[in-house]
Amino acid sequence: MLMDSNRRRASRLMCRWVALGLLASGSFIGCGDSGRVPVYPVRGKVLLDGEPAVGAYIKFIAVNPNEKTKWMIPKGIVDGEGNYQLDTYAAGDGAPEGEYGVTINWPTPEEDTEPGTFPEVWEEVRDKYADRKNPQLHAVVRLSADNESGEVTIPAFELSVDEYFEDDPDE
Repeated sequence: MLMDSNRRRASRLMCRWVALGLLASGSFIGCGDSGRVPVYPVRGKVLLDGEPAVGAYIKFIAVNPNEKTKWMIPKGIVDGEGNYQLDTYAAGDGAPEGEYGVTINWPTPEEDTEPGTFPEVWEEVRDKYADRKNPQLHAVVRLSADNESGEVTIPAFELSVDEYFEDDPDE
């Protein structure tokens, strides 16, 4: 009888410790800083001389990064309609709030590209729009108080390389 009483007490004590352990481990799951900067879905459009800039790479470079954002470069690829969405941690998750210099570039012809998507003027586009240290394009990712969707739409980037050919004596 004494043995049964001790077993029950030990069993109850063990159950309490297990419950306490589960409670404690569960309380740590959402505690603390995950290290991730919050991001917001960001979408936009890129046109080259009025046409969708299909296959272009777009990158957002933080203008005033902090310790957590200095290595983050939200990026995307322009689709057949000229649209893009930015990725930071996962596909389409967006970008942190802030001001950005924007670069746009196509892969070089030697890289794997979709047929018919590579602009003839890719070098001029690269020279003008892919300079990370002196970006020609800028964007602000900021949620307004009245933004119920949580999504940020960037005004269209309308690229042009016409000025490269205006003074060309061969044309």
